[in-house]
Amino acid sequence: MSSGSKAVKPSDRDALMGGGSACNTEDAGQCPRREGAEQDSLPGKGHTAAPEAEIPVFTKLAGLVALTRKEERLTNVIQYVDEEMLHLAFRSLRKQAAPGIDGQSYEDYEANLEQNLRGLYARLKSGRYRAPVIRRAYIPKGNGECRPIGITTIEDRVVQKAVAWVLSAIYEQDFLECSHGFRPKRSPHTALHRLREGMMQHWARYVVEVDIVGCFDHVNHAWLREFVRHRANDGGLLRLLDKWLKAGVMENGVVTRSSDGTPQGGPISPMLANIYLHYVLDLWFERHFKKSCRGFAELTRFADDFVVVFRDYGDATRFRREVEERLASFGMQVAPEKTAMLCFDGNLLKGSGQPGIRPDTFTFLGFSHFLKRTRAGKVNIVRMPSVKTRERFLRRITTWLKANKHLSVWKQQAYLVKALDGYYQYFGLRLCWTKLSGVRQRVRRIWQRTLQRRSQRAGRTCNWATLDAKPWFQLPKPRLTQTWV
Repeated sequence: MSSGSKAVKPSDRDALMGGGSACNTEDAGQCPRREGAEQDSLPGKGHTAAPEAEIPVFTKLAGLVALTRKEERLTNVIQYVDEEMLHLAFRSLRKQAAPGIDGQSYEDYEANLEQNLRGLYARLKSGRYRAPVIRRAYIPKGNGECRPIGITTIEDRVVQKAVAWVLSAIYEQDFLECSHGFRPKRSPHTALHRLREGMMQHWARYVVEVDIVGCFDHVNHAWLREFVRHRANDGGLLRLLDKWLKAGVMENGVVTRSSDGTPQGGPISPMLANIYLHYVLDLWFERHFKKSCRGFAELTRFADDFVVVFRDYGDATRFRREVEERLASFGMQVAPEKTAMLCFDGNLLKGSGQPGIRPDTFTFLGFSHFLKRTRAGKVNIVRMPSVKTRERFLRRITTWLKANKHLSVWKQQAYLVKALDGYYQYFGLRLCWTKLSGVRQRVRRIWQRTLQRRSQRAGRTCNWATLDAKPWFQLPKPRLTQTWV
C-alpha cells in the first residue's frame, strides 16, 4: 500500500467519454443494469477453487440475492454477517496461512473457537470491532522485483471473508460479462476462452494491452465509498470498510497510513478492487466507449489485468488515448512501457500486407498469444505458456530442490509431482503439449543435477540410464486439462 499519495477527491465535473472526473456513480459508469443480469449463483461455485465451507453459504445468502434483484439500493446488509457466517468463514480459511501482527495461528484461534467467534460477533454488532494493523510482507515477482502484500490477523480474515461473501452476493447481479477475476463460475480460463472466441468470431485486428501501476495501491477511498454506497447504503458496512482502509501497514516496526489503496492480501481486497474497476473501467467501456466504436470491440478483464481487442484501427488508437485519461481521473495511472497497441491482423500471414511484417504477439494471464497459419491455409490463434511463466516455474523448482536436497527422493518426487500437476492443470490448453513436455524434461534435468550434488558417489551413479529405471524418479507426463478453452 502506498504511503503519502494524494487522494483524488470527487469533483463536480462530468465524466465525459474518454476521461474527466465524475460527480456521482451514475456519471462514473451509468446505473448498473439488473433486469438483464443472468448471474444467479452465489460465491464459491465455478472453475475457481472454492473454500471447503462455501456450499452452506449459498442457502445463507439466497435471500440477499433475491432482495438485491428487487431493490435499487440496500440499506441493511451487515445483518447477514452473523455468528454462523463467521463460523463458515473461519472454516474456509487456509490452515497454513501466515499469522498477522498478533502472531496468532489458525490452530491457536481454533483452540477456543466458539468463545472467540461469540466475542467477535458481539464486537461487530455493537460497533466496537477495530481493524488491526496489517503486517507487510513481500513475494517475488517474475522480473526479479518483489510485490508487497499485507498479512492481517486470523480474526480479521474471518470478518473480511464474511463481508466479501455478502458483497459478492450483491454485486454478482451487477458485474458484467467482461469481468472474470475472483467471481463464481469464472476463472482465468473463462477469460482466455472469451477472448479467443471473440477474436476468432469477429476477426479482431488490433489488441490494446494496458498495465495499471499498483492498481490495489491506488484505489481512491472517496470514490470506493461512493461506489459501495450506490448499492449498499449501510452505515455499519461502510464504517467497517473505513476501518480496513484506515488500518495502516506495519513494516520494520513503523506503521504508515495512506489516503488510498485497499488492504491487498486480505480476502476483502479482490472484491473491493472488482467493485472499483467495475465502475471505473467496465461500465465506462460497455456503456459509453463501445457505443461509439465503428467495428467490433471487446474488453476482457481478470482483476487488474485486462486487454481490449478491436477490428477498427481508429477505435483502437482512440481507446489507447482515452483509457489513460479515464483511469487518471480516478487516481490510477498506466505504465507506458507495458501499455501498447498491437497489430494482430491475420492478413499479414496470407501475404496481403507489407513484406517482412508479421503480426505482433501479446501476453495475457501467463499465455503468449500469436497467430499461426495451418497447413490448410487458415489462420489460427495459438496460446502457449509464456517464456516468463515457464522460467519462473523452473526457478521455483530449482530453489526448492536446492534447499531440500537432503530430503528423501520419495519426498522430492511427491513435491515435483504436485508442482507439475498444478502446472498442467493451468497451462494444459490445446496445442500446449510440446511446451509442457519441455518443462517436464527440464524439471528432470534440474532434479538429476541436484541428486548428483548430494555426494561423490551420487555424482557417479545418478546417470540417466540408472535414474530412468528407478520408480521414484518417474514424473507425470503432460496432460491437456483445459481443452475447452
